[in-house]
Amino acid sequence: MMNKIYPFFIKLSCLLVALSFYSCDSKRVDEKYIDFTEGMWPVDSLASFDFDIENPNEDYNLITYIRNTNDYPYQNIYIKYSLIYNGEENNDTIINNTLSDFQLFEVKSGKPFGEMETSLGNSSTGAIYNHPLLLKKDISFPKEGNYSLEIQHYMRQDSLEGIIGVGYRIEHSK
Repeated sequence: MMNKIYPFFIKLSCLLVALSFYSCDSKRVDEKYIDFTEGMWPVDSLASFDFDIENPNEDYNLITYIRNTNDYPYQNIYIKYSLIYNGEENNDTIINNTLSDFQLFEVKSGKPFGEMETSLGNSSTGAIYNHPLLLKKDISFPKEGNYSLEIQHYMRQDSLEGIIGVGYRIEHSK
């Protein structure tokens, strides 16, 4: 009986070790999300994220995530974002109100570019898409310390139906 159990535990141990390496994300420095109530992003809702940079000599990628349902009526989204250094004596704006246009759906087919989440809810179809959108590639920070990333939509409509959340990710670029 012992001979049959031993290979099982060896296989299980190897599987657990492999899964732990697969789930680790060595590039990620920080990642957070904000969900909006009632399945829409109001124009006056500023998504603000704080994070710390320990090594300003490295290059980083700055990414935002837009989470939407099929209820979102447009193929793209305009966002404005700012990056602010939160210094002890004063704040320093690194990026100020930069406007970016991102395509969320293919123009011809309407197929979403983002990855479909497996969760249900917040949508008539149950489909929720998560779009990683690159804001800045290989950005270097001037100082060690705390930074804030502020994101808001810049669409003509005041409240964006179908946008259920916004997130950000800071990762090592190399």
